[in-house]
This record gives sequence, C-alpha cells and structure tokens, in this order.
Amino acid sequence: MRRAFTTAALLSALAAGCGGVSSNLPRPPAVQQGWEGAPGLRGDLPADGAWWTWFHDPVLDRLVAMADTDNLDLRLASARVREARALHAAAAASLFPQLTGSAGAAAERAVLGAPPTSSPSLTLGATASWEADVFGRLRHEASAQDALVHGSIAEAEGVRLSLVVEVVRSYVELRLAQSQRDIATRNAAAAAETLRIGRLRFEQGLGSRLDVERPTTALAETRAQVAVAVERAESARHRLALLLATTPASLAQALPAEGALPQMDPLAVLLTPTDVISRRPDVRAAGHAFVAASARREAAAALQWPRLTLAASVGVDGNLAALPWTAIANLSAGLLAPIFDFGRIRAGVDAADARQEQAALAYERVARVAVNDVQAAVVAYAQGLVRRDELSTAVAAARKAGEIAHRQYAEGTISLLEVLDAERAQRDTELAWSQAAAEVSLRAVRLYQAMGIVSPQGPRS
Repeated sequence: MRRAFTTAALLSALAAGCGGVSSNLPRPPAVQQGWEGAPGLRGDLPADGAWWTWFHDPVLDRLVAMADTDNLDLRLASARVREARALHAAAAASLFPQLTGSAGAAAERAVLGAPPTSSPSLTLGATASWEADVFGRLRHEASAQDALVHGSIAEAEGVRLSLVVEVVRSYVELRLAQSQRDIATRNAAAAAETLRIGRLRFEQGLGSRLDVERPTTALAETRAQVAVAVERAESARHRLALLLATTPASLAQALPAEGALPQMDPLAVLLTPTDVISRRPDVRAAGHAFVAASARREAAAALQWPRLTLAASVGVDGNLAALPWTAIANLSAGLLAPIFDFGRIRAGVDAADARQEQAALAYERVARVAVNDVQAAVVAYAQGLVRRDELSTAVAAARKAGEIAHRQYAEGTISLLEVLDAERAQRDTELAWSQAAAEVSLRAVRLYQAMGIVSPQGPRS
C-alpha cells in the first residue's frame, strides 16, 4: 500500500521542526555579477518551484510524485536527517540537569535459615546532577549538532533535486528513443519503397543490379537503427523503475507506452550568481559544515577551563514495620580543572583549527564550482537553442528534397544514387533534430539543477 505521506513531505516536516539555524555562515566568495552568453531571459521563481511542471506533461508529474514517495535514496536521506536531529537533541539535553531515582530493599536472616531477625528495610531516593556550562563547552557542542542537522537537511534536499533530475532525464530519454524509433521506422518504409522501385526497374531492364543492392543496404541500415532505438527506450524504462523502486510491470500502470517528446517552456528563471550560492543544497551543506567545525573548535578551546558540577540528592530510609523513617539529603559541588596534560588540550584546539580552515576552504571551493556549473549550463542551453532551430530548418529542407528525389526517380529523371543520398540526409537530419530538441530540454534541466532550484515540498534548512 502506498505510504500516506511522501518522503519529501517528511523531510519538510523535519526541517520545519529545526529551530535555531546557525547565523554565522561563512562569507560567500566574491564571484561574477552576471552570466556570460546568457539567453537574456529573466523571471521570478514560482512559489512552488517545481520546474518540471513546465513540461506540461501529467505523466512526468506523476512519476516525480511517485519518486518522492518510494525512492530509496530519498528515504535513506530522511533517516539521516532524523538521526542528526536525535544527536542534536542528546547534545542539547546535556545543558540541563539530570535527575535519577533509586530504590532498594533489604532483609536480614539468622544463620541456618531461622526466621528473620528484623523486618525488611526500604530506601527511596532521587539524585540530580548538573554540569554548569560556565565556559560554553556544552553549548558549543549543541550548536555543532544543530548545524549538522541543517547540513543533513541540505544534503537531503540535494538528494531530492538529483532524484527529480534523474527522473526527468530518464523520461526524456525514453521519449527520445521512441521518437527516433518512429523516425527510423518511417525512413525504413521510404527505403523499402525505393527498393521496390529499383527492383521493378531491374526486372524491366531499365536499371542494373546496383539499383537493388544499394537500396537493400540502406533498408537494412535503417532497420538496424530501429533496434538501437528500442534498446535505448527499454534501458530508460528500466531506469525509471529503479528510481521509483518499483517493477516494470507496475510502472506500466503509470507510464503510457507511447508519448510525445517532452518540450519545456523557454527558460523562465535565471538566478544571479549570489542567489545560486545561497540556494544550492551542496553549498548550504558546506556552509553548515563550517559552522559545525567552528562550534567544535570553541568546544575544544573550552576544555582548558575548569568544569563545575553540582549534585544534590534526597531520600528516605527506614523499616517497613516501624516509623518514623529517616530523611536523607545531600548537596555537593565539584571543580575539575586541567593542570598539566602534556599539551593534549592544545593539540585538540590546533586540530580543531585545522578542521575549521578545511571547512572554510571546502565551502569556498563548492561555491565557486556552483557558479562555474551554472555558467557552463547557461552557455550550453543557449547554444542548444541555436542548434535546435537550425536543425529544424534543415529538417524541413531535407524532407522537401526527399519528396522531390523520390518523384524524379520514379519518373526516371535522376539516378538511384541521388535518391539514396536524399534519403540518408533526411534520416540523419531528422535524427539529429530529435536529439537536439531533447538536448534543449535536458540542458534546461541541467541548468535548473545547477542553480539548485527544487520544490519546497522537500526539506529546507
């Protein structure tokens, strides 16, 4: 039975329950102000942020929803967030007193199993202990765990973004393979007609054996392309089944056997480099890792100062057969201070300093990689549009040339070689256009992924 709540919704609830987001994130590195070679399109991100809906394909929307519910990687990421929250709760609990209760009973007997010489006695008590966090060690440990919670949420958000991208990519590749299968099938029918005419001309003595063998070769090559396209379609379909953690048979209920090649609306959103740094899940995860390293550095430094612990206990002790009972109370304080540890604490601080520096450098590197990813994706998308539009013109011309070549060949005014060249040009151009059309959609998907745009249904830190 399908789960009542999606994993993405669970992650969102976990994120909403995380308070106290660390404010001392590292300063973003200085980056470029805009994008080179951008298509000149700008826009405001819709409230839902679900860019895959801009394909206007209900089947794709349904597949993404199924992945949100059943994908194993997303469920694993959700479990990691819950683990991080539990560790944070444990660290935060150390800031408060710990109260324990105790109870004991005893009875005395004489030697050789004689009746008891006294009635049983009972002891009841409660003990409270607390480490006064004077120098902030426990507080910094709790802050580090809090940062790790938000880092795990950002990582889970990245998992969901990658999942959506893989579902969309696999779906586009499925429809592309089916489209190329159909193109190859149509071209095979045209090649078969050319072969029929060539064989007829040969039988009538109007042509040579070459008029039969060359079309036969072209027909076989085209039919071979059909087999390649079918193989690619099946591979994409099984990849979708894996992403949705289902079987191909179950997937068939949500995925129609045939469908049009998905075409996304023109690029609607292009974030600034600064927005990309603040939005990308991997950059935010690296930022929270720096916050955690900074807090642990402060916790390590606090070990060089004294630790004050307070304890109190109350209880009663007495005989079950006699009153009154004796009341017991105790109050104590302890001070633990390092005197000489052969440099152990100092070494711990130095190691924490190094880890903090590593986290800062890792954050800057991830941020710069994010900006570079978007820049490369912007150029690829813009050039993909140019290639698709040029190939669209080429397809129209190739189809027209193919029609003319077949008509003139049937009339006997051109040679077979010219017909075969026209058929090959039409076939190759149509396949190239379908590939270019799919690439535009895939490059738009890659651009949204590079910008870190993901629906707020997923976790937010």
